[in-house]
Amino acid sequence: MNYMKAQKAELREKLIAEREAIPPEARAAMSRKICERAVSLSGFRLAETILLYSPKPVEVDVNPIAEAAWAAGKTVAYPRCHRPEDSYPYMTYHIVQSRDELHPGSFGLYEPDEDAPLYDPASDPRGSLAFAPAIAFDRAGYRLGYGGGYYDRFFNSYSGSVVGVIFSDFIVRSLPHGRYDIRAGLLITEKGVRPTLEN
Repeated sequence: MNYMKAQKAELREKLIAEREAIPPEARAAMSRKICERAVSLSGFRLAETILLYSPKPVEVDVNPIAEAAWAAGKTVAYPRCHRPEDSYPYMTYHIVQSRDELHPGSFGLYEPDEDAPLYDPASDPRGSLAFAPAIAFDRAGYRLGYGGGYYDRFFNSYSGSVVGVIFSDFIVRSLPHGRYDIRAGLLITEKGVRPTLEN
C-alpha cells in the first residue's frame, strides 16, 4: 500500500467511526436541512437532470431531493456499479421514475435495474447537476470516498456540475488526493452552502 492509500485508509476508518457515532435523529435533521438548501439552488432549478445516490444509513439522506426533482418534472438518475473481472470497476447512471425502481445491488445499496435507461453525460453536458456523497470533503472540494474509485472514474468524464453533500463536521482542511481525484464545485452542509476553494 503506497503512502497516500495508507493515509486515506487511516482517515477513512477514523471518520467513519465518528459519523457512525452521530445519533440517527441528528443525522435525519441535518439531512433535511441539507436537502432544503439543495433544492433552493439555482443550479437545481435550472438543471434538466439530477444525478443522485442511494444513501447508506449514515450518509446524508438525499431522497427528498429526488422527490422534489420528480415533482418538478426533472429526469432523475441513480448509479449502478459494475465490477468486471478483466478491467477496472466502473459506474453508470440509469434513469428511474421513482425509488420503487431501485433494488438491492452492489455493496448493499439500492440500484436501478440493468435494463433501466442509461444516462449518457455526453448527450447532456450542461443540463445536469450531480450530488456526490463522501465520508469527508476538504475545503478545496476533494472527497474521501470508500476507496473503490467509482465516482472519480465517472466524474472525470462528466462536464456537469458536482455538488458535495456532507455534514458540516466532515469538512476538513485538506485531504490527500491524486491527479484523478475529482473536486466538487460546491459543498452543502446543514449550516449552509459554500463554494470550494482553489488550491
